[in-house]
Amino acid sequence: MPNTTSDENRAKAAASLRELLAGNRRFAEGDPSPHVVSAAQREALLAGQHPKAVLLGCVDARVPPEVVLDQSVGDLLTVRTAGQSLAGVALGSIEFGVRALGLSLVVVLGHTGCGAVLAALSDDHADGHLGELTGEVADRLAEVVGADPVRATGANLDATVGALRAMPTLRTPAGHAPFVVGLLYDMGTGVVAVSDDGGLLTDG
Repeated sequence: MPNTTSDENRAKAAASLRELLAGNRRFAEGDPSPHVVSAAQREALLAGQHPKAVLLGCVDARVPPEVVLDQSVGDLLTVRTAGQSLAGVALGSIEFGVRALGLSLVVVLGHTGCGAVLAALSDDHADGHLGELTGEVADRLAEVVGADPVRATGANLDATVGALRAMPTLRTPAGHAPFVVGLLYDMGTGVVAVSDDGGLLTDG
């Protein structure tokens, strides 16, 4: 879906994406920024939140978005679900960032070794809400079930990005669609790769 948005929103989203990638480079190189939040900064945050982006990440404890992207308090509106599932209240939380806060950048952060993807590929199906969650991920992977986990992880990330881009209710107060981008975190190297930049880094 083409993104009908202003040049200002595009520039802001591109700058935010570059800041996140620069933060990951600092993290991967072992030289993150200090994130001591002073009393004055906490007081300033009481006036309202102005994050750089909405970020949908996995619940995996080894992939905390603010840490691997070297961001501080207030920088990201983070939604975390296993396998970046869009079930339950996740979509409403993402909509809040775009519709209420007017954020023009939505980041989907996948990662290697994702347990939810492995569970979705498995023949053993969980019951309860966990089963609903992995079932949703499995539906996205219907064409790659049986493929290797690396390919499945990428397919899951791509499908999630595509689903968010197709949402007609994901619009800023000005009526613009946000830029939805896909990032893949390698747990072995600590490096984030851009799987889909939404045209922000390649189209100007």
